[in-house]
Amino acid sequence: MTAEFKTINRADALRYMGFQGQPDEHFLSELELCERELLSAARPQFTFRVFELSRDGQLSGCDFKLVGEDIKRHLQSCEKAAVIAATLSADADKHLKKMSLSDGLRGMISDALASALAEQTADYARLQVLESEKGYHATWVYAPGYGDFPLPTVPRLLECVDAARSIGLSCTGAFMLTPQKSIVGIAGLSEKNVAAKPSCVNCNMRENCKFRRFGGC
Repeated sequence: MTAEFKTINRADALRYMGFQGQPDEHFLSELELCERELLSAARPQFTFRVFELSRDGQLSGCDFKLVGEDIKRHLQSCEKAAVIAATLSADADKHLKKMSLSDGLRGMISDALASALAEQTADYARLQVLESEKGYHATWVYAPGYGDFPLPTVPRLLECVDAARSIGLSCTGAFMLTPQKSIVGIAGLSEKNVAAKPSCVNCNMRENCKFRRFGGC
């Protein structure tokens, strides 16, 4: 499935760059140029699959049990779980490499914009999950590498949604996603209201988070 965006969340992109204060006109001009070029190069795609969730963290139908206390807490009030995978495509990776080699500033801006756009794509996929699961509320997408949710989980999650075939998303032996600007993770689904956005309160990295130092939370 594909997603189309006319804009990228600039606040998130600026946060990824560690930007403080208001950008000046020159920087805004560069940001706008990089945004247009990235939107032209990227091909946002996503896929998902919804599973029944047992109390012990078993996803029904894929013979996969979640590992880690943090992901279990994330899903503790949920009856279902959606495995979501999203990518900006190999074309986006090629564009980012070209930008990084040709212009340092534009390379940095484009990379941050791409990270923000990947998150937008994953969140758009989460909204599509809600369209398919009427009456449910969804948590944010919790990815391997957060807290004690282990990175070796990545290949199994990709297999659960057949990501390589459906959207061309795979991972390396070191569990790094390829294309690079991609996300795979789990959103919980509950008939009760659940937090749709992450909070710094329960984050294991809150004491060392650079985003909090910049007033991001």
